[in-house]
Amino acid sequence: DWLLRPEHRPPAAGASPSLRQELFGGGENASLSFDSPVGLAAGFDKNAWLVPLYRLGFFPGLGFAEVGSVSAESADGNTKPRCWRIPEDQAVVNFMGLNNEGADAVASRLERGRATPTRAPVGVNIAKTHSPMIFGGAAVEDFANSFRILAPHADFVVLNVSCPNTAEGKTFEEPDTLAELLQAIARERSLVNWPGKQPPILVKLVATADTEEGRARQKILLQTIEASGTVDGLVISNTVPQQQAQLSTTGREVADAIGKGGLSGRPIHARSVAAIRSAYEATGGRLPIIGVGGTDSAEAAYEKIRAGASLVEAGVEFLICYCCCCCYSNIQ
Repeated sequence: DWLLRPEHRPPAAGASPSLRQELFGGGENASLSFDSPVGLAAGFDKNAWLVPLYRLGFFPGLGFAEVGSVSAESADGNTKPRCWRIPEDQAVVNFMGLNNEGADAVASRLERGRATPTRAPVGVNIAKTHSPMIFGGAAVEDFANSFRILAPHADFVVLNVSCPNTAEGKTFEEPDTLAELLQAIARERSLVNWPGKQPPILVKLVATADTEEGRARQKILLQTIEASGTVDGLVISNTVPQQQAQLSTTGREVADAIGKGGLSGRPIHARSVAAIRSAYEATGGRLPIIGVGGTDSAEAAYEKIRAGASLVEAGVEFLICYCCCCCYSNIQ
């Protein structure tokens, strides 16, 4: 418990006031304050164990965190091995299968975490339960159940409609199915007895190819999202199906041997930047964007900001290196 006492937490990093942002406010939505534009991406803390540390600002310079993905029902995920490194390309292929403890367990941790003084917003990433038996209307209802359980306890909600590391390979990436899902989320939002202002809702998209066809496909999805009147922001991008990633010769041999899963890391950074730029242009900047994918340096983060992102997220590799550097400097 001593780790969680405010008097024992490390001093704040002293981020410049120029980095502070107020985003997603307006109407029924709560305006969120971000002292730093750099946050922790979903996938590291799937079950929200570290929420008190995020809220206390225990990681200096970390402006927010996203936990999950979380599904309505608990899931063991795919059989192991289900995560592989490709060192030659500084990449990771994961076929985790959305392993998590389920919405009820995560909601209780988020609720307990709300008693902690907030210095960094915490969002929850929700996805369809990983089961081939849940499809069609049942998949929409499954997603809506997660939203109903989790949204009242989160500072913002991310709808993960594009996860490629499941048996299905995708979920709600077609305009019609995405529109149906957003209608269901809108209905749920109108029925929830919110304890305060409603949390902003964001949609997480995969980075479509940086081609005329890819940009056209993205534009159709963005039109569907804006037409729903339900979405307040975007997260770009999810992991990319490893078959579509640009890899070295050795990396491609490794990835082909794996044969499945979503790829993250340095190889998807340029594709993510291009998708952020095209999304910003297509929406005229009306929807704030969180940029993610290969954000492994200040330079990579700044490229995403210049492309149109208001915030950026980094993954587990970044956090491990970051924590090691902080610990080493404290020891010294």
